[in-house]
Amino acid sequence: MIDENKQNTLLNSAIKQLLKPLMRFLINKQITLPTLLEIIKSAYVEVAEKDFAIADKPATDSRINLLTGVHRKDVKRLRDQNLEHKPSERLSINSLMLASWMGEEPYCIEGISQPLSINGENSFESLANEYSRQNIHPSSIMESWLQMGWMNKDEAQKLHLNMDALQDKQLSEDQLFFFAENLADHMATSTGNLINKQKNFERAVFYNKLSKASLLILKKSAKEQSMIVLKDLNAQALTLQKQDKKSLGPHYRFRLGSYLYTDLDNE
Repeated sequence: MIDENKQNTLLNSAIKQLLKPLMRFLINKQITLPTLLEIIKSAYVEVAEKDFAIADKPATDSRINLLTGVHRKDVKRLRDQNLEHKPSERLSINSLMLASWMGEEPYCIEGISQPLSINGENSFESLANEYSRQNIHPSSIMESWLQMGWMNKDEAQKLHLNMDALQDKQLSEDQLFFFAENLADHMATSTGNLINKQKNFERAVFYNKLSKASLLILKKSAKEQSMIVLKDLNAQALTLQKQDKKSLGPHYRFRLGSYLYTDLDNE
């Protein structure tokens, strides 16, 4: 075991290292330190209030101040804001439709997303109606997806899912929501593994003496193999969720992510 001073030094170094990519992103988006500090204060207050409450006792401003170091005046102001991070109805519908088209018959057969007619049986319209419940018209969803490049229309008026464009051409709402959700769950796994006896699965493959040619080979292989795993789990999870939603609960969430980073991304 390392002593407390050494542990704090290593922890501070680790926090600085994991923050650097976020700092590059924030500077790119012209988000300065004062703005970030306000966001950090808000996160401190919310976590202290929700995750460190004493049983059967409401968290007071003084207790949150003691736990976080955020001034009591700021604590009260931030608690009154009550900002909530949640997906919009449109985003939820898009996610469910994509999951079904990539993993559920008749829209997906043997792991392959099928071309869909615009309307009729087993069509894009029927897929949209299954999840939008008439709140958003299928034609509006179709026009949006075509504009974003999520799918293409061929000469026979069949719609084809465009897997390569899904990540590159998402709307900012989609990107920012899943940016937060995916990284937050990854961070929860990593930090949980540092402080909890029960460990969650977290592994990575790392090599740093590779040629550019080898990197390109590995990038192609990683993408192909990851998509096989993710599409298989998507189909399995979609089937299980449709079954489990009928029960009273409790209900839990599952997320498996896959990421790829190489030095080529900085060139």
